[in-house]
Amino acid sequence: MSKLLDRFGVCASTVCLIHCVATPFVIFFFPSFKEVFNEETHEVFAVLVVGLVGAAVLPHCKKHGHKDIIAVAVAGVALILGAIFFEDSMPLAFHYGLTMIGSIMLILAHLKNIKVRHGNCSHK
Repeated sequence: MSKLLDRFGVCASTVCLIHCVATPFVIFFFPSFKEVFNEETHEVFAVLVVGLVGAAVLPHCKKHGHKDIIAVAVAGVALILGAIFFEDSMPLAFHYGLTMIGSIMLILAHLKNIKVRHGNCSHK
């Protein structure tokens, strides 16, 4: 089950990243789509990716002891949540930049967690 959660986490974080990259272009070329990409979209992505980190990465990192994975995952979550909570007080480009970096960090954390659980990584 945890393997599935990690893979789903990679997919969810990738969709989040694609959303962050594509949204400014879509809104620029199709302004009517702005209503589709509302704040609820960000909140849904945040709940999904944070929940998957909590369910897939953190429990296994406690077992295998890779604190680097926890650090990357927590930093990624912090960037995404910070961008969402402070969205109104920062430039839009900064908001998207933080969420993209956070998404990449979560993708890396999930992938390394998968690799560690398969015994392909011995670094602690």
